[in-house]
Amino acid sequence: MESAASVANLAGGDEAKRGLLRTAWDFSFRVVLRYIKNSYKDDPFRTFLEACLIGFIIWYMAKRKYNIGTNEIVLTDKEIDELVDEWKPEPLVPPLTDFEREKLDRAVMIDGPNGTKVRLVSGSGTKPAVNFASYNFLGFIDSEEVGQHAIETLRKYGVGSCGPPGFYGTLDVHMKLEKQLAAFVGHSAAILYSQAFATTLSVIPCFSKRNDIIVADESVSFSVQQAISLARSKVYWYKHNDMADLERILGDVNKQLARRGKGGLPRKFIITEGMFQNTGDIAPLDELVALKHRYKFRIILDESFSFGVLGKRGAGLTDHFNVDPHEVDLLIGALCYALGASGGFCCADKDLIEHQRLSGAGYCFSASMPGILTVAASDAIQALEANPAGFLPALRENATLLRGLLERIPGLQVE
Repeated sequence: MESAASVANLAGGDEAKRGLLRTAWDFSFRVVLRYIKNSYKDDPFRTFLEACLIGFIIWYMAKRKYNIGTNEIVLTDKEIDELVDEWKPEPLVPPLTDFEREKLDRAVMIDGPNGTKVRLVSGSGTKPAVNFASYNFLGFIDSEEVGQHAIETLRKYGVGSCGPPGFYGTLDVHMKLEKQLAAFVGHSAAILYSQAFATTLSVIPCFSKRNDIIVADESVSFSVQQAISLARSKVYWYKHNDMADLERILGDVNKQLARRGKGGLPRKFIITEGMFQNTGDIAPLDELVALKHRYKFRIILDESFSFGVLGKRGAGLTDHFNVDPHEVDLLIGALCYALGASGGFCCADKDLIEHQRLSGAGYCFSASMPGILTVAASDAIQALEANPAGFLPALRENATLLRGLLERIPGLQVE
């Protein structure tokens, strides 16, 4: 009896629920119908637009979705081989035209290493020639001893470190070359850069900042010009190697600073080259040092083309004028011209060198010099230091001979 009563109560409850659902459905239907009637009466286009929107939603929800991996096409090995055999890749470059082919056939190429003497290959045959398109001043590129040692270094260290010096790019040969450069130049310390052009671009902006003062020779090389531009300092240009004009500008700068009164004094630099790339002459370093002390300036000297060339030992402009290298506050040099390697360096006091290891852009953000080039530069310095008479007199005789031959050419002016 109790079970029958319970079943009856449940059936009655379900009937009541169904009644409530029918009432709610009827009410909703009447509300929607009344809304449609009013909308159609007032704005039939709105009713049409809403019907299209509802139809789109229903279609989109019912549409079959594409899932990555579920519709994967499985090919047999035979079908894959057939597709591979049928595939014909497009050429990386378009085929040469007749004009380009003819021009290429007549092009002159170097057969073998790019040393002092090379073999030129063209359509007419092969002939030997003297290479004037290389900065191989002392002929170290042709040295068999340097080449053999470089091969051994390549097997030991690989092609490159693939990392900046301050992270994991410093090798023992880098530290050895830095000490060797400092000792050879006669300065306190040295730092290596992996590119010669980036050396100047890093050193000058590392010390000369906005509101500092630069007095530079108007004939400095392009790399020095770019470095001065990056420094964003106040720049004054003096006439090429004109010490009277330089002294005039230095005096005017100091007078302007004296009129400013109290306040922080800017850093002041004289920037010049040892041997000028644009003119071929050298800077009077002894007079520059005297002006430096008289007007309280610092000297930045770019010896990219004079290092390994000037002086009794080939140590550069300081060696040529017998000036203490410490008189040059920042001495910049290159390893890719006289030494036949790559990269550049800066010699200075230890504090200035350590500052570059944290603030020199070319040192912090460039991969270090490959070990093979580092060893090549080290061997070249060692050979030059051991026997300067075996390299420098021949270089100067060749320069004198070439100058004499050029002066014989009618209409050519040699300064």
